[in-house]
Amino acid sequence: MKSSPGPVFVVGVNGSGTTMLADSLGHHPDLYMFPRETRVLPSLLHKYGAMGPISNGNCSALVQELSRGKAFWRENGNQPVVLPEVEYSSAATAGDAIAAVYLHMAHRMGKQHWGDKTPMYVQHLALMARAFPGARFLHVLRDGRDCAQSFHRRWGLSPLRSVWRWKKAVAFGREQGLKLGPDRYMEVKYEDLTSNPEQRMREVCHFLQIPFMPAVLKSNMRYFDPNSDRAQAGAMVPNSQRWRKYFTGDQIRQLESVAGRMLFEAGYPVELMGDADPASWKLASLKWMDWARMSRSHLQGLRRVAGVQAFFMRAREAVTQDRVNRY
Repeated sequence: MKSSPGPVFVVGVNGSGTTMLADSLGHHPDLYMFPRETRVLPSLLHKYGAMGPISNGNCSALVQELSRGKAFWRENGNQPVVLPEVEYSSAATAGDAIAAVYLHMAHRMGKQHWGDKTPMYVQHLALMARAFPGARFLHVLRDGRDCAQSFHRRWGLSPLRSVWRWKKAVAFGREQGLKLGPDRYMEVKYEDLTSNPEQRMREVCHFLQIPFMPAVLKSNMRYFDPNSDRAQAGAMVPNSQRWRKYFTGDQIRQLESVAGRMLFEAGYPVELMGDADPASWKLASLKWMDWARMSRSHLQGLRRVAGVQAFFMRAREAVTQDRVNRY
């Protein structure tokens, strides 16, 4: 089987299982999956151009900006990644320059192909597809009600806003992905992946044009049931339908009044086929409350001076994301 012709992007709404899938793929001997969310590629592609030729000066500036960003900085032991100029001097486009940084990290791990797992790149599939002509996109879908309960349980985020974001991002990602066609875009349901890992991972490897290896059935993710046999073996563990016990009946109806139709279209059973968007003022209010909760969570997690620096780097990236992300 041929090797992957281009990079792999694992996308989807946060909390959908993108990290688990990317981590499993990263066990493949041929594929390096960058282990952190980069978040900044769309803004860099807007800044430096997604398709046109890139000058030597801009190429160098782009490589430096990406390699000094929080994700690569953290992955390189809290210091910028330094690339020899020869590794990006032949870059003809911004996409080539970006790929040089990932390939530098991949080669350090003895691998020739690379991938990225930044969930909300699901909003930028068309842009990313233009910048990386050989790229393939894995869109991980999970029941939006489970995503909403996960966000609320972990960070206290608004379930209403979470399921609204899920609805919008899934619809926007599917719209762009279907235009790319089945050779470049594949949907993977979290529930199918965790209930029958081998079958689904064989399909994923076939889509990516890499040989299936049993290693991709392993995951280093934390498990909700650490005593299960599959968890002890390092395998994928089902974690679905928690929303049924987590939310009250009234809360479930409220979530389905917003996203019921999209849930149904994505293959999830619902009682309400709702598609009503909350008022814009309410969404704005919930957004700022969510931002405050997330900021508090990040601040509480600071332990070292490096953590303080990482917090401000993350805050800067959050502002950058806000400018390019719709949802």
